[in-house]
Amino acid sequence: MHFCVTLRSIPGLVRRAFSCQFYVSSSTARGDMRHSMNLTQLKSGLLLCSIAIMTTFGADLLRAEVIITEGEESIRVEIDGELFTEWQHKAWSVPYLYPVIGPNGENITRHFPMKKGVPGEQEDHPHHRSIRFSHRKVNGLSFWSPDTMRDGRTAKIDLVEVEKIENGETGTVVLKNSWIGDGKPIISEIVTLRFIPLEKHQVLMDYDMALTALDEDVLFEDEKDGGLSIRVAGSMKVADRKTKTGDGTIQNSNGEINDEAWGKRAEWCDYFGPDPSGKMVGIAIFDHPSNLRYPTTWHARTYGLLAANRFGTGFFEAYKGAKKGDGDYTIKAGETLTLRHRFYIHHGNPDTAGVADQYAKYIAE
Repeated sequence: MHFCVTLRSIPGLVRRAFSCQFYVSSSTARGDMRHSMNLTQLKSGLLLCSIAIMTTFGADLLRAEVIITEGEESIRVEIDGELFTEWQHKAWSVPYLYPVIGPNGENITRHFPMKKGVPGEQEDHPHHRSIRFSHRKVNGLSFWSPDTMRDGRTAKIDLVEVEKIENGETGTVVLKNSWIGDGKPIISEIVTLRFIPLEKHQVLMDYDMALTALDEDVLFEDEKDGGLSIRVAGSMKVADRKTKTGDGTIQNSNGEINDEAWGKRAEWCDYFGPDPSGKMVGIAIFDHPSNLRYPTTWHARTYGLLAANRFGTGFFEAYKGAKKGDGDYTIKAGETLTLRHRFYIHHGNPDTAGVADQYAKYIAE
């Protein structure tokens, strides 16, 4: 019999560089006391080894390591050897990030429709898939819910190429996508995802996109359903659509709460509540000042949806006198619309997580 102990508790580069293993043979322990070591001594030795490593190499080696791996159906992102998220580009007509693992090791976006029958989840709006960017009407085509289109019309977003992967203390992947309507490419999209681990397993995730119209102008029509969106875990929703109960909260940078945040312009918006383990977490989306129509309007729903949508003015600001069509935006053929956002996946609520401070750092970069 052998005992094997590995320094798995030391994060990041330390764990990879110092996978120290200690073996003690029970037969040796019986036959030669000079070479015996009990489990308590092993633990003490490991502790001393850990202290020595940290003293020698310092805090730099405690930084988490991001590893991004390209697969046949998805692109996997790991932080310190554990799954954080996957870019799902084969599962459906539109790519999305799922799952999204929060700071307590729980998925914090809704499982449905990728996984059905999860307790506490509402099985509505099957097109609300975790985190994604899409829009209800693009040249009349629904990239928001392509399965609902009739008359034989089709819309999909295909992965053309993984242009770059960089691993390390931060991780970056650059993706080239093609928006295809009725069988014809209409938009070439470059998506850049950057993953920045923080303390206590919190994460910043940049989601930047450059949308280039190809041979023809591309019209993003005035619609409330669209933008960069998340559908949070069932445990985090503000109110169930049927029971009207829930433990989550929506809060924006203006201090507006829940239904008050719908359609309002704000620099950021945070959806927070208990994760499936019952611990408070949040997902904030930051809007960058360089973006079109900054600060964006928010499609914020108490049943779990949050979308930064700058193409819905006629819906969101009707109370100000806006009319249908005021949110229309055309990308001229050959021109590019660039949009930048950051997600902050955190413990606690906006105050305890310092969401406003993180936003200030973001716009100062």
